[in-house]
Amino acid sequence: MPHVRQYNPSFGDLGAKVAHRWPEAEVIKAKGRKRHTVGLALSGGGYRSAIYNYGVLKGLYELGVISEIDYLSVVSGGSWIGMAFSMAEDLKWFFRSTPNHPNFIEEGFESLLPHPGRVLQEAALSRKNVNYVSNIYGRLLAKTFLREHGDYSRFKPLSDDTLIQDDDRPFLIVNGTVNYRRPDAFDITQECFEMTRLYCGSRTLGYTDTHSLKARKYPIRIRDAIAVSGAAVAFHLPGIGSEVVGFGLSREIDNYARRHRRESSKIPTTPNLDLADGGFYNNLGVESLVNRGCRYIVVVDAEHDPERKTKTRSNQAYHGLRTLLKRSHIPNPIKLNAVSKLDEADAAVHHIRSRSARTPEILYIKLKSSRFYDRAAGRKEYNKPGFLRNLFGQGKFSFDPQFSTAKLDYDFAEHRNLSELGEFEVRRHATTIKRFVTTPT
Repeated sequence: MPHVRQYNPSFGDLGAKVAHRWPEAEVIKAKGRKRHTVGLALSGGGYRSAIYNYGVLKGLYELGVISEIDYLSVVSGGSWIGMAFSMAEDLKWFFRSTPNHPNFIEEGFESLLPHPGRVLQEAALSRKNVNYVSNIYGRLLAKTFLREHGDYSRFKPLSDDTLIQDDDRPFLIVNGTVNYRRPDAFDITQECFEMTRLYCGSRTLGYTDTHSLKARKYPIRIRDAIAVSGAAVAFHLPGIGSEVVGFGLSREIDNYARRHRRESSKIPTTPNLDLADGGFYNNLGVESLVNRGCRYIVVVDAEHDPERKTKTRSNQAYHGLRTLLKRSHIPNPIKLNAVSKLDEADAAVHHIRSRSARTPEILYIKLKSSRFYDRAAGRKEYNKPGFLRNLFGQGKFSFDPQFSTAKLDYDFAEHRNLSELGEFEVRRHATTIKRFVTTPT
């Protein structure tokens, strides 16, 4: 696919007339979509996001609406489970669940990243180059979340058409952040960097086919995509000349736009571009869906957003949403002063109706506590208080869904409650969700 500056010249136009301009048009057409497209965005939020979004996906699968969704846009922790979902050969197996045994996401976290032996093993096997730390991280993520496919998931390129599936599920977009400096500026510019099995790129730098995108001589792999999207531990500084120096889990790729720099003064001249966590720019994953003309967007916001709960308000910050609303190039149906309407206590799902043909309809699912879920979950065997807890007056079940991203020692009950909370909210709002995603057809 040739380098293209911008697929959608009128950024924000909606509907099939925009969607047909993208290379996945045939994939979307095969679904029988005649009017507007539907997108699902899984936000960042580390381990918490991966667990909660697993429950949301399970609820959507059980509701029978997965095939109605055209795009799946994932960021950071959302990409860890979104990639595994898009690669699963059997969704019934992927979402299997038994009362007292680990499910797919729990099995992965039982052998998670901080196991010292595994880290040393992957460090010894990774190539010693500028992407060394990112290589180790990607290998660990692949073993944790893509283990169904074994070594294939660790070494296959992102462009491989045998692993990422979209015939019976949405077309996958993995979001990172590209960091570069324009020839006429010293400051670092950040943009949403979209990775799919067909093409990769950003609004300003354009797009290139995924097969030709290189990370230090090697094609970008499946594991690289989720490592880039989830590389929260990274920071960037202006380097010598026009370079951007990345530290931590960031990853260098070849500057695919360099040979086209005459088209725009904004194209960087440096040989490499630095990629990092999608959450640095676009932690909700919404921009990619707006760019593709999705008329209906389901947003799952699982950011770390602690509650200061009262009887009527959750009093959450909605940082990712507020950041998105300040972007002048994205038409939004929500005003900043209307965010408070989403913050009703115990109300996780809100339908935000479009005010014009240029703004999408939004179904916003927010991770927050719910007294309705607490009532149901309190009866589960793994939530029943033991003798000592009752003895010291701690017998009442209480679940706080906003665990810290840095928390690695989740126990079984925490895992299960967080994933079941996502599934519970989908079931509780089944009629609203089903009507929303099936309307376009």
